[in-house]
Parts: sequence; structure tokens; C-alpha cells
Amino acid sequence: MLGACGGDGSHPASTGNAANGDFDPPPIQTRFPEAVTRACNAQSPTLDRIKDEGTLFWAIGATPRFGFKLRDGRWAGVEAQNAAELATLLGVDYDITEYTYDVLARTLITGQADIIGAQLFVTRERAKLIDFSTPYYRAGQLFYVPRDSPYQTIADLNRPSVRFVAGFGTAQLGLAKKYLPRARINGERLTGQLILYEPIAAGRAEATMTDASAMQIIRDEFKHPPLVAVGLNGRVTGRRVSADEMLDPFDVAFGLSKGDPAWKACVDAWVRDLLDSGRMEKRLDYWLAQRVT
Repeated sequence: MLGACGGDGSHPASTGNAANGDFDPPPIQTRFPEAVTRACNAQSPTLDRIKDEGTLFWAIGATPRFGFKLRDGRWAGVEAQNAAELATLLGVDYDITEYTYDVLARTLITGQADIIGAQLFVTRERAKLIDFSTPYYRAGQLFYVPRDSPYQTIADLNRPSVRFVAGFGTAQLGLAKKYLPRARINGERLTGQLILYEPIAAGRAEATMTDASAMQIIRDEFKHPPLVAVGLNGRVTGRRVSADEMLDPFDVAFGLSKGDPAWKACVDAWVRDLLDSGRMEKRLDYWLAQRVT
């Protein structure tokens, strides 16, 4: 399932109204297998604190379709449903707080959050600071450039004259350094945006990068200038992205504090049930099809 849902850009676009919350996603689970509830009833500093306080503190990075706010202030998206379901499993309320990606790991270290659910890529640098759950998604990446620009391939982008931009603290910055060692790579604040479009529209950058699953929505929604995707084989011209076009797909997992194996075992048991039951696949398929730019 991870590969099938890993951002192939093939999800048909839907028309949910992000402002008004006009969405009808698959419901969250309210009853769980005995193995899952047993794992989450174990002794654990994190579990004990969550149950004592009656609240699961969830750190999120606002990324459309995975986590975004409705006009009334409620959170929606893949991670909002994940938070609601895990809180239901634990028998507590939940509190979602937004952080920028460059400080997300610190929320676990400082005790501000119990878990990070933010389309968080598993990277070696992050693994030095935090633990990860079993992955629940695989996200392939693509570069995005103005359609009328001369850039046809990644080699075209790997030049000192090219300015690349991605969000502070994101894995895309590291990936750009791998593929574009000669380009000028810069970070900007990424909050609640599908893609860092404004730097390109304003002429401050020639290229950026995001999940391949967003490709068709980016093509349809961003028009001044229109963008195209560039992958390993050059510009992506079809409506679907093939696996051999995507750059270094990342596993996506929940972030957890180090040193609490029982808490990790609880979350892993829940994730395995999410995957085995098909709930996560349905959740991803639904939200990745929504236009919430």
C-alpha cells in the first residue's frame, strides 16, 4: 500500500470547499483490535502523561491536504484525522498545534508535543533527534519550474544561475543539495502552503520542489506563471507520474520522542492496523484528491 499511495499524482481532483469545511472523508475508527488496545495500555511515561492530562498534544506542520485550517479554526486533512483517531484509541481529547518544520523535532525534545504528525519524512538527520513510527506513506518528489522557462531537465537546473527555494527545515532542501550542487539553494518559511510559489512568481527563484502527488493540482491551480514538473527523465508531460520519474521517495512516519519504547510500540500497533485495514489508503486517497491550495 505504501508504494501505491506514494504520490503518483494520479488522484482525480475533487472540489471540497476548504474555507467552509465542505468535506466528507472516510470516518475514523472507533473500535480497535485487542492487540492494538493492549499495546496502548502498557506502562509508558508518554502514555501515562497523556492519560493523566486527558489530552494528546499533536504537532503539525501546515501542509494542504495533510493538515490545514478551516475558516472556523478547526483542522482538517490526513493528519487531523490521524490525530482524532489516535486520541479516540487512547480515550482522550487532542490538541493540534502548528509549528514550522525547522522546529518540529524540538517540540518532542522540550515536551511541547507527544507526537509529530506532519507528513514528516524519515531522514538520518531527524533520526539523530527523534524516533519514528512504522512508515505509513511513501512520498516521491519532483522539481517545479515555470512552464515557459528553459529548464527541461535536472541538469538544466544544476547551474550557478539557478535559484532554488524550499521550506526551512524540510527534506527538500537536503535533496536539492544532492541533485543541484551548483545551484543557489535557499530556504524560506513554509506555512500552510502546498508549494513555495510566491518566490517563483515574484522572480526570486527559478525552481522549487514538493510531493509528486500534488502535481496535477499545481498544474491546475497555479497560473501566473503556470508551473511544470521536472523529474529524473525531464519534464513530466503526462497526467500520471511514473515511479522512475520521482526523486528519492521518502518514507513518511510519525515523529516520537526517544527513550519510550512502549509509546512507540503503541503507535506502531495502531499504524499497522491503519495499513492492514486499508483505512490509511482510503484516507490518503480521499485527501490527496482535494483542492485545498
